[in-house]
Amino acid sequence: MNLKGIAYKLQKALCLRGRYIKINQTQYYSAEKERMLTKYVLKEKKFDEEGKEKNFTLLETFRMIDVVNFLAEELGGGE
Repeated sequence: MNLKGIAYKLQKALCLRGRYIKINQTQYYSAEKERMLTKYVLKEKKFDEEGKEKNFTLLETFRMIDVVNFLAEELGGGE
């Protein structure tokens, strides 16, 4: 199984526990590396002090392994 598949399974497990974390991805062109890079942003919908719904950024990274590790930790680290 690839890392994306693992990340989406972890995301689904968190949803079943009541945590709704979105995985957004955006592509950028890197002139330095002369290729497209994918940036992953994890956001969670929460309520702020005034009771308004807001999306809070939990993680921004260019590596899918960081996304998988973060979601695994949020799930309980495999305990």
